[in-house]
Amino acid sequence: MSNQNSLKIRFYEGYKGKESPRAVIIGEKEFHVDHIFWRKRVQAPSGKSHQIFKCSLEGKTAKIILSEDGDIDLTFPQE
Repeated sequence: MSNQNSLKIRFYEGYKGKESPRAVIIGEKEFHVDHIFWRKRVQAPSGKSHQIFKCSLEGKTAKIILSEDGDIDLTFPQE
């Protein structure tokens, strides 16, 4: 049985490895990343780094946070 709540990111992978998100996959549905507004790398108080992407996900503004452990957080901020 598949996990319908699984969240994955499909990346463009260039010479630097996972460079930028191209799609978000939730369960079995894939959502295309239309545009990346900005990206930044930050260091959490724990010392671990995170990559943050603010992007357009099929017309909706989304924020994707990727931890160096591979954890993914997806939010849709109200603006």
